[in-house]
Amino acid sequence: MAVQKVRTRLSPLLRKNQLLDTAKQMIMEEGLQRFTMEALARAARVTSPLVYKYFASRERLLQVLLEREYAAFSEKLTKQLSETKDFAEVLRVFIVTNFDHHAPGNILPALLNEPDIAIVVEKDIKKGRRKSAFYLVENAAGSYELTKPQAELLVSMTSGVSIAAASYCNKSKIDRNHCIETALLYALAGLEKTSQMQK
Repeated sequence: MAVQKVRTRLSPLLRKNQLLDTAKQMIMEEGLQRFTMEALARAARVTSPLVYKYFASRERLLQVLLEREYAAFSEKLTKQLSETKDFAEVLRVFIVTNFDHHAPGNILPALLNEPDIAIVVEKDIKKGRRKSAFYLVENAAGSYELTKPQAELLVSMTSGVSIAAASYCNKSKIDRNHCIETALLYALAGLEKTSQMQK
């Protein structure tokens, strides 16, 4: 005798998250441009009207997905920074964050490149960037006895270095950890040398 599977209804919160998880997976595999609400319904094994019950439009679904993913990113960054003991560890967290952000399969860049979607986290991003820059500048200035303008310049240059390293690493398929360590050593050496020159 065949056992019948009993279908259970998901709670609204679980259903919403299931749809968002499915959408995220689809976008990572097929790209944002190919993503449709109808394809989502098929992939999630629900009806299109059910998808629209939770999200009024494709744009709104993508905005909610971005809000969720950006909140998780921010929470992770804050936790990692709270566990650092010195400036080198702080710098490593930000370099790894840049590598993660530019890694293949990260959904944040795809969503943030769409102005109509990104608008929902615009203020949070600006606030986060200001907070991160202030944090890095204060730590660099204190750790290396730099003036604020010197620290701002070096932090800006360091950010550029880690972004360039992440991009190069992804294209050349060099070991990610080696790239991160190289970017960190490069940045720390630049800070140390600049500090020595100011004395």
